[in-house]
Amino acid sequence: MRHRNLSPKALAAPVGMALVLASGFPLASESTEEHGDTPREAFLYVVAIDTGDGNNPDMLAIVGADPDRGDEYGEIIGVESLAHAGDNVHHWGYSLDQERLLIPGLFSDRFYVFDISEDPRDPQLVREEEGLRPDSGYVAPHTVSPLPGGVALVSMLGADTPSTGPGGLVLIDDETGGFVRHFGPGPERAADDTGPEFMYDIAYNADLNRLVTTTWGYPGDVLENPYGPSGDTVSVWDVEKEEVIQVVHLGEQSGATEADWFHAPDSRYGYTVGTSGNAWLWEDEDGNGLLDFHVVLSDLALPCDMTLSPDDRYLYIANWFGDNVQQYEISDPYQPELVGEASVPHPCMMRLSPDGERLYVTNSVLSTLDDDPEFGPRNDAYGIYLLEVDAEQGGLSHVTEDGSAWADFSSVQKENGIGPAGPHMILFDPGVPIEAGHH
Repeated sequence: MRHRNLSPKALAAPVGMALVLASGFPLASESTEEHGDTPREAFLYVVAIDTGDGNNPDMLAIVGADPDRGDEYGEIIGVESLAHAGDNVHHWGYSLDQERLLIPGLFSDRFYVFDISEDPRDPQLVREEEGLRPDSGYVAPHTVSPLPGGVALVSMLGADTPSTGPGGLVLIDDETGGFVRHFGPGPERAADDTGPEFMYDIAYNADLNRLVTTTWGYPGDVLENPYGPSGDTVSVWDVEKEEVIQVVHLGEQSGATEADWFHAPDSRYGYTVGTSGNAWLWEDEDGNGLLDFHVVLSDLALPCDMTLSPDDRYLYIANWFGDNVQQYEISDPYQPELVGEASVPHPCMMRLSPDGERLYVTNSVLSTLDDDPEFGPRNDAYGIYLLEVDAEQGGLSHVTEDGSAWADFSSVQKENGIGPAGPHMILFDPGVPIEAGHH
């Protein structure tokens, strides 16, 4: 039996994953001739919401990404429908051993567990977990971040309260999706409990024993009309102590969302973006364990996602309202320099290839936001857009000649017919290894 009640010190331990391939099933390329020791993704997992009349459940789709398999490249090669309608699949993750996929319903508080240990191209639904909300007191599971000890850290946007706040963190069992315990305070807090008030994304740095969690807003404010980011702070955690050691105010309704640390193991830098249109650099240059935040970009067009290149040379931002993806050179992290841009209709989530040469972009957010009249006509070209990256000089270009979707999601085989589906977050096949804190 694996130990489920993970000790705080175990959480802070860096983990390097060994690459384990399922015999007989092509995964990420093992070729070192072109890419050195960097594996190349062979296929993608992507969660997608049902769009249309709501008669179909959301789904997990598999998309071929190996150009040597021309019959699959850029094609949806498999669809696994979830068991219930209305989950609103959004962010999700792996178990640390990459044998299971952990998919929460943002609106349903339900967790689906798919086993991929036998055949990664044929995920098997092995568990539906309904107990997270009643057992934890929290609602709206968001980021899923795998950790050692058979658990995953999950950010919960809010609580089962009239205000739908506060947000918090929980640990779940990575085999069942079941609640293990709170990480830090639960939703019922003593007066001296230090935050977080809001919760969204998780940025984990094992080497520094730090978490940064972001703060889009309470579920009642951001998931239904009228929408408005209510979060104005980010929280900095001591991982071993499971305590918030800093609450940093970024400005009224700053709505900080996606966040990540630089990849270099000795780096003390990271970025977050917010729905207010800003990007912030955080740093601990003096090594005192506390982070200072600096606005480094402004007037972004509602950035929906950000990601960093493996070599920490480039920052990528998807501007949902700007209909573009931008590439910034960040040799000076305080002064990002725009070096590449590509048009994508309503870009949302991104996933950069391990070699930094291919950027996959989706364009669906939530059923309540996609095609909402408040935002005007939106997302009439659902798909995954593949951008080639010029990693030497900077630059982004579509692999399709006309800039259309590389993988088309406008006509997907659903449980009850064929129609559009909204792709959101992508994970690479398990031949691309991950580490603790991956999200």
